[in-house]
Amino acid sequence: MKKGIEMSLNFLVTVIIAIVILVFGVRFISDLVVETTKLESLTTDQLDKKIENLLCETEKVCIGTTKKTIQKGKFDVFGIKIINIISDEEFSDEFNVNIRVSKLIKDNNEIIDPNKLNKIKLKYRTNNFIVEKNNEESIGIGVEVEKDAVSGTYILDVEIPQYDEIYKIYVEVP
Repeated sequence: MKKGIEMSLNFLVTVIIAIVILVFGVRFISDLVVETTKLESLTTDQLDKKIENLLCETEKVCIGTTKKTIQKGKFDVFGIKIINIISDEEFSDEFNVNIRVSKLIKDNNEIIDPNKLNKIKLKYRTNNFIVEKNNEESIGIGVEVEKDAVSGTYILDVEIPQYDEIYKIYVEVP
């Protein structure tokens, strides 16, 4: 009789362990399916944003998206990340950004000085800002296209004087 109860208890323990393992297995598969569904539901824009962040990890100046289409009469924003990697002790950690519309390439490849047209309005931080050594600062650049702007690709020059480089942003106006 004692051996029968022992066998029943061993059987019961084995069944409980099997049920627990089965529940964990079902939960694992369920989580795997949910994560797969989440990945499938990501839009290409969301994937592009994730890749932008990866690309910006190693550059001292990174413009996430360098080309956007902005309809006439609309507004959009570009983002710039600046990392202070300057090792000069005399440098004051002050940065500034200068942006200008450098040229307009019309659909027929005609190049026009867009400053004569003055149809692209820029809004960004024009005063100096501090970026501590080995830290980063993100800056937004607002671009507004007026309703009567000429169609074509506007090229914006983004200058970070501390790095003595000019970066390009392209705004397509249909």
